[in-house]
Amino acid sequence: MSAVSPAIEDVTTAVPTLEIAHAAAPSKLELETREQNRWMIWFGLPLLGAAVFIGLLFGTGHELFIAPAVALIVCDILVLVWLAMSSDTNGIGLDPAAVSSHH
Repeated sequence: MSAVSPAIEDVTTAVPTLEIAHAAAPSKLELETREQNRWMIWFGLPLLGAAVFIGLLFGTGHELFIAPAVALIVCDILVLVWLAMSSDTNGIGLDPAAVSSHH
C-alpha cells in the first residue's frame, strides 16, 4: 500500500456552510451626505428657479415673470416644512434601541 491511501480514506467531503451576508449599515458620514444632498436638491432647485425668474423680471422688465417666481417661493416654503419634518438629524434611525427608548 502507498503512504497516501490511509489519508485519503479518512478525508470526508467538506461542505462549506453558507451564511447570509447582511448589508453594512451606512456610516454617519454617508447619512449626513445623503441628507445634505436631499436638502440641496429639494430646497435649492426651487430657489434657483425663483432666482432665474426674478433675473428675467429685472432683465426684461416684463411683469409676468413675477408670477412663477412667487409660486416657486411659496412652493419652497412648503418644501422647507416637509424637509424639516422628515429629517432624521438626531440619528435615531441608526440605533434600534434608541427608537424603543423614545416610545
